Amino acid sequence: MDLRQHIFKARNIPLPPLESTADDAEQFTPLEWSSYFESRQAIVVGDTTFSVYCSGLSNTGPIFVLHHGAGHSGLTFGLVARHILNNSTSGATVVAPDARDHGNTTGENQEDLSLERLVDDFVGVIQSMFPNNSRDMVLVGHSMGGAVVAHAAASKRLGNVTGLILIDIVEGSAMDSLSSIPTFIHARPKSFTSVESAIKWHIDSGAIQNTESARLSVPTLIVSTTSEDGSIAWTWRTQLLPTEKYWHGWYSGLSKTFISAPTAKLLVLAGTDRLDKELLIAQMQGKFQLELLPAAGHTIQEDLPNRVGDTLVSFWRRNQRANIPVRRPDSHLP
Repeated sequence: MDLRQHIFKARNIPLPPLESTADDAEQFTPLEWSSYFESRQAIVVGDTTFSVYCSGLSNTGPIFVLHHGAGHSGLTFGLVARHILNNSTSGATVVAPDARDHGNTTGENQEDLSLERLVDDFVGVIQSMFPNNSRDMVLVGHSMGGAVVAHAAASKRLGNVTGLILIDIVEGSAMDSLSSIPTFIHARPKSFTSVESAIKWHIDSGAIQNTESARLSVPTLIVSTTSEDGSIAWTWRTQLLPTEKYWHGWYSGLSKTFISAPTAKLLVLAGTDRLDKELLIAQMQGKFQLELLPAAGHTIQEDLPNRVGDTLVSFWRRNQRANIPVRRPDSHLP
């Protein structure tokens, strides 16, 4: 299901009750990030302290850098990260930052979510964590995050980028959906009575199909507020409507940027109906790999985390740099 279909589906689903029940408290109990990542780093870039979830920092294999979409957080990749570390012999490192004005990232000018700012943030965080990097690096972005990593790869500001992966984002579909997104945002609950009720809503509405992933990622999407009467409600951490002025900039020209990025490329989609003309031509020319996971919704990495994790590692293995020894002048090797 693409973003546009997801929006229209959400409009037709009656909102489930927001009150929590005793069963909800058990079934939708939040999960701790520490069961999915080894550490959470605080990386300062300019006036912002970025929250970055990490695993395998001492490893020497490929570095997978995972950028979430608008309104999400780095924990959207929690199950993917755990699967990569537990089920791969690649010796990988996985890092998943919270973008500006998302998750646990804090600082000044949080309202600036322009593409240029997001790309500068992303590059700054990765350069700070991996200065003078000599390892294979694979950039992965979901939805809005796909635009960020595509432009980061195209800019050649990060060393040894051997792969670029976009998850469920195509310029044509995204641009067609922009006028409908406010309707989707208005249809969401403005607040929840508890974290459990927020998790339940994401499952019942189909926004996330995997309950375990929702229990992990949803708590970072909301914050508690106290009203004048002392009651506590949970509201959205990132207010999406004020970011509308940036939406066109996120996606305009994305297909060309993706195709022209000087690295191996993979597009992961939940259906075949989203390739625009430019991507269709590029696919026929073999300029990128296409992976279809039709059983998933828009948050493919949450709905099918093991499939996505295996796809990421397999893609890297096919495109890793050849480790060919260089013959020294004094070597006796033939």
